Amino acid sequence: MSSAEPFGSQWIQGFMQQHFALTVTENRSNSFPFSTEDLLDEAKLQLIIGQQSLQLGQPPGIVVGTLFAKRYSVLIMGLAASITLFDTPLSLLPGALRFKLTDAGMMQYEAETAATDKWPDNSSDVRQACLADYMDCLLTHLRQVLQAVSGYTGAKEKVMWSLITHNLHNLYGRLHTDKGLWDSEDRGRIISQDYTALLQPEKPDELSMRFRKVEHPKLSGRSLYLRRHCCLAYRIRIGPDAGEYCSTCPKLSPEERWRILDT
Repeated sequence: MSSAEPFGSQWIQGFMQQHFALTVTENRSNSFPFSTEDLLDEAKLQLIIGQQSLQLGQPPGIVVGTLFAKRYSVLIMGLAASITLFDTPLSLLPGALRFKLTDAGMMQYEAETAATDKWPDNSSDVRQACLADYMDCLLTHLRQVLQAVSGYTGAKEKVMWSLITHNLHNLYGRLHTDKGLWDSEDRGRIISQDYTALLQPEKPDELSMRFRKVEHPKLSGRSLYLRRHCCLAYRIRIGPDAGEYCSTCPKLSPEERWRILDT
């Protein structure tokens, strides 16, 4: 991957779609009927959560809401990766982030690049100031969305925040070790600096959390962070997660976790 490669290149578009179910476009598509602002509209939120509930076999609302946060974290990881790997912020303006419901309560996303669509490709103070401003806007957005979903479903906000933060930790854990994504040593420094700026435990915001790590031979040297709270996927009866515990679930014993990682 090269920072000189245009963001709209086929490789980058394919990477974002494969890892984050995220399509970046300048032309809005009718195939993504919802915007993230719809989650703040009571009637539209009920429609969205209602459809996800049906897809999951109509479990209790707390399960649907908790799994919503886990699914939504995929978008948040995509926003972070776009900045850290490609120096390109995606727009957080109303209507710029859209999604559609797929199977088992999962979502696919569509986004537009921000008006200032390129940041310095080095670990400079200017870049870090841009990241701080962007994160202020993203945190405001997440607070509004998670509060709305929590109020409707009964899911606990602290659990929803922990699921999003956990996936961000695992994302940066992978970026640290997968040097095939790096184009220079400076990119490695950017990954480390962005990780610290976003997720350092000392920061006074909702992403400031610590997670325990486990090692396993199949992880190829990559650390795996354990969740602080269960995502409740084991309580659904439809979809790929039905009745199953994740390898990162805090409910598992070390022996149970090892067996899952071995398979």
